[in-house]
Amino acid sequence: MTTIAELVASEGGLLHKHDLVAAGATDRHLTAAVRFGGVRRARRGWYSTWSPTDPRFVAVAIGGRLTGAAALHELGAWSWTPPQIVVSVPETASRLRRRRGVRVVWDPLELSNRGTTWAVDPRDALARAVVEAESLEDAVMLVDWARLQGIVHGDDDARMVLSRMRADAAGLAAWSDGGAESILESAAGTRLRLEGRRVARQVPVGSRGERIDMLVDGAVGLETDGREHHAHRFEKDRVKDATMVLAGILPFRASTSMVRRDWETVSAVVEALVARSVAQGVVPRVGNSSLPRLLPGRGRRKWRLGVPGRRKGQELPTRAGAWSQAAGPRAGVSEGGAPPAGREAPGREATPGGEEHSRWGGGRPVGRSGPGGEDGDERERVSGER
Repeated sequence: MTTIAELVASEGGLLHKHDLVAAGATDRHLTAAVRFGGVRRARRGWYSTWSPTDPRFVAVAIGGRLTGAAALHELGAWSWTPPQIVVSVPETASRLRRRRGVRVVWDPLELSNRGTTWAVDPRDALARAVVEAESLEDAVMLVDWARLQGIVHGDDDARMVLSRMRADAAGLAAWSDGGAESILESAAGTRLRLEGRRVARQVPVGSRGERIDMLVDGAVGLETDGREHHAHRFEKDRVKDATMVLAGILPFRASTSMVRRDWETVSAVVEALVARSVAQGVVPRVGNSSLPRLLPGRGRRKWRLGVPGRRKGQELPTRAGAWSQAAGPRAGVSEGGAPPAGREAPGREATPGGEEHSRWGGGRPVGRSGPGGEDGDERERVSGER
């Protein structure tokens, strides 16, 4: 006989009493399951196998669903540190429980029909997460991850999603180019662009089409090594380094520790290698005029972007400002840095009416309004801190 805990676990860890009763459970069965620790009652009518400290459990217990970076983190989004728990509730929600350190936000009505029982739709969560990010680097990191996972696909779609809460956030589509395959690649690329350098991702080099993580200023092949290398991987990377040298590119490998804790050294090495390339008669390809300018934060915002203009000059300073941009593509290197064909993850499904259906998370798509009810106009408060 299937137990209550097994039924709940099979549905991702959260199930409503109506569904359990439909599966044959009685009040006596539910009471016994809670008493003997098989499941926990997160909120009236909601049973879960999650730990009480699990952010998903916390959100449901309060009466809402995870949103922003907290929701994306549960799906594996890139971040250096765990985000604060942010819970989305509908405007008509009442009898909300308070939890110190948890922020509660009121979201528009249409969000209630998207997502799962414990989280809003990933696209809605992304729109909030980027404007609440601690820095431009953190925001770009989330967009890079969302592109890789197929949550957004293509620049037009990314701009549409990112601008849902703040119009300037659409500019993140220019800072994120879809070629980053790890948190290290994303962070390193953003930092280099902030320094005024041109970064092309996943650039093929050599006759075998070996791909470089990042081609910086057309001169430096930057590889970020985020895990220990086994023997076969070590050999493959040495071959790639040799291929870059034969193509006239100076290879450089940065470890996780270097990217996270010693970026000054990484930046200095890149600058030295670009300078060496110049000394050898190679004119680096530099420029970042297509990137919206980074502006100081305002209010709750820690970062903002300017509206991109049509400029011929660069919007960000570059250490290679005096160098010409007239050089052609390097030998054996494809210019542009766009993701290779077939790299885009498949798009999201849509109903004939245009509504998106979530394909993420352990919960089932929300048929009812979830633990909190219906949504309304956005408001926000810190639960338990008043």
